[in-house]
Amino acid sequence: MSPARSSRIWLSLGLVAAGALLASTSALAQGSDSCASAQGITGTGQYFFDNSVATVDGVDNGCNMGRDVWFRWTAPASATFTLSTCGGTTVDSALAVYVDNGCPNGMPLACGDDQCGLQSSAAFGATAGQDYLIRLGTWVSAGSGGTGFLTIQAGGTLGGCVDPSVGANVVAGDLDEAVAYGDVGGVSSYSLAITACNVGDEEILWVSGHGDHPVVGQNLYRLENGRFEQLGAAWVKHGFAALQRDLCCTCIPSASISALGVGCSDPYGASLNGSQQTLAPRGEVDPFTGVSSWPPGAATGVPAPSGILDRRLQVPTDAMDPALHPNALYFGEAIYAAPDDALNGHGFDNASYRPYQRTGATVQGAYVLAPTSVTERGVPALAAWAQSDPTVRLEEVRIPGEGAFWVASHARALGGGRYRYSYAIFNVNSSRGGAALAVPAGTQPGAFDMAFPRAHSGDPRSNAPWGASQVGDRVVWSAPQFQIDPNANAILWGTTYSFFFESSSPPVDAQGTLVLFRSQGGPPSVQLPIRAPRAPGAPTTSIECTPVANSGGTAGHLLPGAFSAAGNTLGLTATGLPAGSLGYVLTSRTPGFSAFPGGSSGNLCLAGSIGRYVGANARAASAAGAFSVTANLSALPQPLGPVAVQPGDTWYFQCWHRDQGPTGPTSNFTASLSVRF
Repeated sequence: MSPARSSRIWLSLGLVAAGALLASTSALAQGSDSCASAQGITGTGQYFFDNSVATVDGVDNGCNMGRDVWFRWTAPASATFTLSTCGGTTVDSALAVYVDNGCPNGMPLACGDDQCGLQSSAAFGATAGQDYLIRLGTWVSAGSGGTGFLTIQAGGTLGGCVDPSVGANVVAGDLDEAVAYGDVGGVSSYSLAITACNVGDEEILWVSGHGDHPVVGQNLYRLENGRFEQLGAAWVKHGFAALQRDLCCTCIPSASISALGVGCSDPYGASLNGSQQTLAPRGEVDPFTGVSSWPPGAATGVPAPSGILDRRLQVPTDAMDPALHPNALYFGEAIYAAPDDALNGHGFDNASYRPYQRTGATVQGAYVLAPTSVTERGVPALAAWAQSDPTVRLEEVRIPGEGAFWVASHARALGGGRYRYSYAIFNVNSSRGGAALAVPAGTQPGAFDMAFPRAHSGDPRSNAPWGASQVGDRVVWSAPQFQIDPNANAILWGTTYSFFFESSSPPVDAQGTLVLFRSQGGPPSVQLPIRAPRAPGAPTTSIECTPVANSGGTAGHLLPGAFSAAGNTLGLTATGLPAGSLGYVLTSRTPGFSAFPGGSSGNLCLAGSIGRYVGANARAASAAGAFSVTANLSALPQPLGPVAVQPGDTWYFQCWHRDQGPTGPTSNFTASLSVRF
């Protein structure tokens, strides 16, 4: 793109008056394939990289990296700095940084992998004038590389040891030993060893005999033949005393066992987490506020535990049988909730997971599990599905003013023109829950199915499967909402519900709808970016370009809606925006990538001639963080006048919207949407 052309684009957007951004020296960097000749860079900003044909150079040192390129960076000040590929590339990237004492053979100062989807971020403390080696590559099993931008900025963006989060922040730092108790009536029970870490800059209350302490839930999942399912869940364990250990960070111990110090960890063994008398119903926890009922069980009047199953992590025994599931993969998960953690806005990183494998042994009929690999901190087990299959689409969807869900979707060709569509929805910290899912049906939908963890041990929640049917052009699964049945089988905190069906239509990027279980005065539903069947006669759509999270904590998307061949129109819905923010839709026939144009907080993913105000003037996002427009395909806006879409054309759409940055008002962009007509 020429400087003159880029100037015209920024003027047409009303963002800046010149195209100086792309003329910066940082755009000339791309990294060296050799550590010994690492490319020199200085300062902060965006630095272009290209590891498309890179090879691995040097010892990996635990960061699980392939196709690496190297930079030599001189620190401009003594401060914390953050390296990030978040929003700068679609490459499944990993990062490492070392003090420059020659090509390294020791451990790095920091590693980063998958802090923001498949992109990465790493914070470290630097000394002014010191040279550092920055290693940027793909995750070792990701395969191909690509291009993008590495961002270096002063300060930290993630909670951790070098740059802790503001306020108390509890995460599951490790999952370890699994105890199997036995089988009764085809059900086995387990418990997992879990260590909590405080990665914030304030102590976390850990008060016994009172509600001011964390609770932790235990989950088990299976991935098999493209199906990801939660097999079971335990009741929650209440914290009662904090040991001051240093699993995650250097510990600054609290003076009292009634608080967990900054950087400190607190281990709970598997047997302790399986102590039935101390386990309480999950329904007594408000995950968004972190508040739980005290004393446990008093609010629900649950029966006393008996036998080896009650209240523990229960799974169907045949779901673990190697003869029935020889190639299955299993994952344990821990998820926390705590009042001071939630008060500081840190309830979105409270789940961690670890792979487990069957050992071949049994205990009273229950198959024994042992941990493998390492604990993946701050992300739910649902991420393991996307890690194992890059065609799985994984998104975090936040409810304005409330909690969040993680949503995974996948399409698998079955042969004979049929496709199986799979969805999994994990409730991270929403007290509102989910009660219905609607997705595009395509043609000849059928073979509807679902999977969910069963309530047990006197939990009053229903285990009735959701009803499934075709409603117009949608497949809908639904359960009663809270006002109809408070104990209906909803997607509540710390659970994953999976949904499956088949269709004769091929996959496209589309939008689904999750109807929320409790009303609570907020939006009744949220839109989900998913893979789904293409509607008959509709264009092929694909979400492009990684968006940057906005001030609402989520990344915006522009999703396709209804297509009318007769009216020559296409619906477009912008979702994931800050509530009330003003925005409008842009369009171009040329894709592109410009990081942070004109001081924006996001990435412009269009180039060439860009038109504004698709479907009318600017719109304000609803309380649900969304607005919709209808594009007139006979007259798409362009700088020199409206243009009609022709058969075979591909057009690109993206939403610009106002946003709030750390220092004041700014703007941002959703992901872009390609549409092939």
